[in-house]
Amino acid sequence: MIKLRTVGFGSCFALSVCVPSGQAFSQETTYYQGVSWTIQMVKDGAGNASREGAYCEVKTTSFEPRSIVLQSFPSKEAGIYRTTLKLRKSGWQLPIGATAKVKVGNPFKIGSGGQIIEGPPMTFKVESADTMASLLADYEPGWQLEIANAVLNGIFVRAKYGSTLLIDFVDGNEPPWNPASFEKFEQQIAFKAYEQCLSDLSQMAADPAQGGSAPLSSTSPLKQQAPHGGPVEAVAPSEQWQFSIREEDWGKTCYAEIQKRDVKVGFMGSPGEHLIGFVEGVFKGETRATWHVDDKPAYVSDGSQNDYFGWHDFDQLPADLLEQMSAGKELAITGAKGERVVVGLSGAAEAVSKFKACLNKSGASAQ
Repeated sequence: MIKLRTVGFGSCFALSVCVPSGQAFSQETTYYQGVSWTIQMVKDGAGNASREGAYCEVKTTSFEPRSIVLQSFPSKEAGIYRTTLKLRKSGWQLPIGATAKVKVGNPFKIGSGGQIIEGPPMTFKVESADTMASLLADYEPGWQLEIANAVLNGIFVRAKYGSTLLIDFVDGNEPPWNPASFEKFEQQIAFKAYEQCLSDLSQMAADPAQGGSAPLSSTSPLKQQAPHGGPVEAVAPSEQWQFSIREEDWGKTCYAEIQKRDVKVGFMGSPGEHLIGFVEGVFKGETRATWHVDDKPAYVSDGSQNDYFGWHDFDQLPADLLEQMSAGKELAITGAKGERVVVGLSGAAEAVSKFKACLNKSGASAQ
């Protein structure tokens, strides 16, 4: 289990406006300016976050005449991002639409015999004379988790012998690129800034003022009326954490969970056993996700689809996460491919307390 400790970065925000020739302009909000990389949100003149108008960008700042850019756009599905890796070099004269094979980072798997299996190269498409791009979701099926980890680790984690974000051009005669990653002292603050940018992007995408779609409101300025004019009893909000005990095939099972539209987040476990986190409606295939409550330490766990329930299980989460939730305001879960869901913690203190008590019981005494 990897434990990420966060560092406050309230002073890292800066706002700049870039006005190129003509009518168009873009607005950039900087979340972190590092030694070799910067993290920012970019909005076009329309400021429309629901389409192509706003995205989070992590890009090199000291790698000229080359640059590497990771851009994440919100998709139609809440908490999911379309992430593109772009490679640019001043002086390239590339034909638009051409493709090239490029090995990025060091994606690998361990085979059944213990051997290391290297991932295939990415396919980049030329989008301008000096820039080519590749959508991470278009990478080889079954390898998307590995390539996402290779890219993010190459940017945010500096290994003992330097960066692991080696860019090796399979086609042509372009020499390999090996940009520096974030410095060790920057890693925690930079990753938190990246998470914050994605969180703000999601909120903008759901804001009607930004061109997004707002969720249905549970409140109204009008007095509620029954079909025949009688009073209507107030309905409890659906986005509340709930505790329950259900009988499954293997016996009684404790649950603390919340439903947010089509997404369900929660924890489960049999009495006397360890807890398992689960997320439904966000992830696909094997994944890795960061679970983060407010500004508390974050936790990372591998996840896989549960054949019984259909949701994704995360079984490397500590009980400390429950303690954070009991006193927190929101829980954010961010996947390695950019998927993200944020749920409130209303009712979590009571639900978590009952859940912990249920887990601490023996199987025979569970109610």
